This record gives sequence, structure tokens and C-alpha cells, in this order.
Amino acid sequence: MKDLIIISGAPGSGKTTISKLLHRQLNFPPIVDFGNIRAMHLDEKWSNQNKEEEKMSFENLLFILRNYFRHGYKNVIVNDLLDFRVQEIPRRFRSLDFLIVSLIVDDKELKKRVLGERDSGYKDVPSALEWNRKLMERKPVRNNSEYPLVSRENSTKNS
Repeated sequence: MKDLIIISGAPGSGKTTISKLLHRQLNFPPIVDFGNIRAMHLDEKWSNQNKEEEKMSFENLLFILRNYFRHGYKNVIVNDLLDFRVQEIPRRFRSLDFLIVSLIVDDKELKKRVLGERDSGYKDVPSALEWNRKLMERKPVRNNSEYPLVSRENSTKNS
């Protein structure tokens, strides 16, 4: 049992899907979607997003998480963090038992997912591919596990 589980990755990598599966598998711990925290005060197209707003949202997330821990919650799942925020988790929660899961998707599959029917509305393929590439290239952070996800087509060929 962990205190905190961070699910990270580019848009379309499967963060929400994995979070929901873990939520059921781990007996329904809280899921905190950072995008939902930001969406509380952003317009529909997020045209009013900025660094100060993102910083405030991250501070709100930290407050929410600390409150869950203070009340004894375990396996709290967080997703949709920007990668530089994921890298802050080891420093912010030194005393906790946490896991960071980074989802990495091959380019062809990621493009298909971003352009497909997704509830987030995010359709910026070049940015998603760049995010995915940077995630693969960055230095590991403490308690980070990477999970490369390949397209079903590629995984069938390799079997």
C-alpha cells in the first residue's frame, strides 16, 4: 500500500484509464485529476491559463493531498500533472511512500489516441509527441517506474 500514486504521461497516454483501473483495483481510493482542479477557474478552451494560475492550482493540489493524508487515506491517485510538477513530488512528499508511474506511448499510437474520440478535447499532436519524447529523455526521479505502451498492432507483431 502506498500513500500516493502519481500517474504521468503525455495527453493520450492513458493516465485517466489507468487511474480508473487502479481506483477499482485498490478499493476506491481518491483520484485527484490536476486538470480538473485547473478547470475550476479556467474557461472552456483554457485560453486564460498562465504560470500564476498553474502555480495556484498546484498549491491547491498540495493542500488537498495533505488533507487526505492527515485523515489517513492511502493509495491516493493523482494524474494529469505537468512533468516539471511530477519531478517535484519526491521533494514535496519526502516522508511518504509514493510511486510515480510514467506512461510512454509509441508515436503512431499516441497520434491515433490524440486524434481519436477523447473526452478531454486535446488534439495537439505535435505537443503530445514532444511531451512524450521529453518524458523518455528526462533523468529518472525517485520512485519513478516507466511503462512503455505500444500500439496493439505492434504488440501483436512482436508476439
